[in-house]
Amino acid sequence: MDEMPFHQKELTRGPFPLLVMDSFKKPFWFPLHWHEQIEILDILEGSLKVLINGKTWEGVQGDIFIVDTGLIHGFFEPSPESRVRIFQFGREIFDEPLTLAEDWGVEIPVFGRNPRISLAGNRVLYLCLKNLLTDISREFQKKEGGYRFIIKSDLYRLAAFLLRNVPEENPFPAARIINEKNHTRYLKQIFAFIYSHFDNPELKLEDAAAAVGLSKYYLTRFLKDQTGLGFHDHLSRIRLSRAKQHLAESDRPVIDIAYLCGFRSLATFNRVFKEHTGTNPSAYRNRKLAARLVPSYPVFYDN
Repeated sequence: MDEMPFHQKELTRGPFPLLVMDSFKKPFWFPLHWHEQIEILDILEGSLKVLINGKTWEGVQGDIFIVDTGLIHGFFEPSPESRVRIFQFGREIFDEPLTLAEDWGVEIPVFGRNPRISLAGNRVLYLCLKNLLTDISREFQKKEGGYRFIIKSDLYRLAAFLLRNVPEENPFPAARIINEKNHTRYLKQIFAFIYSHFDNPELKLEDAAAAVGLSKYYLTRFLKDQTGLGFHDHLSRIRLSRAKQHLAESDRPVIDIAYLCGFRSLATFNRVFKEHTGTNPSAYRNRKLAARLVPSYPVFYDN
């Protein structure tokens, strides 16, 4: 395959690489993925678990999360009312480098210093960022004359606020950089393998471990440490994600979808589906069909 499935394809396009998107469904969640764009997540309502490069935060309403380029991240276990606003923008929108060279000879990334900004943590910084994000969202939606100049100015101010007010708790020694690169490489290999073989009902932990050259015990501990979830949890989520896609976009029988997505039986599929979604596959499909018949608003502001 040319591209690993959990590598999110570029959403921003054109000469002004910026996307502002409000989640249109509750609760909001998104499986582990990575992309070249910088991403900012603004939790407007509810709460959810945020995983970034192996670390986990319990995000609550009002929290702002910043995900730098190339970091594996995902959003899980949302509260029923969770709703978020997502900003994605390419590094090329800036004319200046997004790193700061320090005395120890390592460049500190402007957007990779501290992923979570909260009202309780730094009130002044939080309010500044919140105002800038609100302004960016408003300008991007209205697209009035000169909106790109205003947004670009806001993004520069946002970067400057982060650089001046968010300390890097642990400067990046070379050993840590190498370690994080190795972790990212293993995560990519593991998930590429799962995405390529999730439809096999006989897929086992041992198969994934052998494919990436790790023992099954180390792989289990590694995944848990890096993502907070084990191999079988990720496998189930990926299978369910594909099953939801089939249910929403095709008229295949439910039993066919179950087998296409690697479940051993319809009974197992129904049980796992209900455990994770609170409903059965047929009810989920009917709800998606009803939603298509009524205008809905995934607020995808596009260039």
